[in-house]
Amino acid sequence: MRYGSKLSLASAALLVAFGSQGANAASISTTNLGVLSSNVTKTGTLTDEAQVIEEAFTVTSATSLIVFTTSYGGGTNLDGTMAAAGGFQPMITLYNSAGNYVMGEAVTSPVGNTDAKTGLALDAYLTDNNLIAGGYILTLTDIFNQQSATATNLSDGFTGTGGPSFADVQGNMRNGDYALNLSVMSSGTTTPEPATFWLILPALMGAAVLFRRRRTAAS
Repeated sequence: MRYGSKLSLASAALLVAFGSQGANAASISTTNLGVLSSNVTKTGTLTDEAQVIEEAFTVTSATSLIVFTTSYGGGTNLDGTMAAAGGFQPMITLYNSAGNYVMGEAVTSPVGNTDAKTGLALDAYLTDNNLIAGGYILTLTDIFNQQSATATNLSDGFTGTGGPSFADVQGNMRNGDYALNLSVMSSGTTTPEPATFWLILPALMGAAVLFRRRRTAAS
C-alpha cells in the first residue's frame, strides 16, 4: 500500500506545504455502477483539487478486482480509448458500503506509463485477488486530497487544498483529467492457454478411446 486511508507523515508535511486548511472536499461526485460484472472505464475532469470521485458497486461472488488509472502518464483504457498524459497525480482507495477502509493502492503501478514531461510514472493501481461479495465504494482523488490522520470512516471527509490548479508531489503542474479503469473476473476462474490445451489433448483422446473399448467389451 502506498498511502492507505490515513496520511503518512511525508504526505501530511506535503499537505501543510501546499496550504491545506483541513477542510472537507469541495464536492463529491458519486456514481452507482450497480453489480460489477464487466470492465468499466470512467473518464472526466476534476474542476477542483479537492473534488472526490466516488464509484459505488457491488460484487455478488468472490471477485478478482483490478483498478488502475492511465491519465498521469497516458495509455490505453479498458474500453480501447487512449488517455493522454498530463492528468493530476491520482490516488485510489477502496471502502466497503459502510464506509470502512478496505485497501489502498499499490506502491507503483505495474501498468503505468512514464510521463514524458516529468519523467515520472505516478498512475494509481489497486488489486485484490479475492474480493468478497458485497457492496463497495472506490474513491479517486488528487494525491493532496486525503482523509485526515484521525478519520475512521469515509463519511469523515477529506482534506485538500481546494485550489483550481493541480501539481504532483514534485511540484510539476498538471491538469484535472482522469481516466479510471475497473476490471473484474470471478475469483479462481482460469482459462487454459492454447499451448496448455494442446498438451492435454492427447490424454483426452486416449481417455475417449479407452472409454469406447470398455463399452465394446461390455456389449
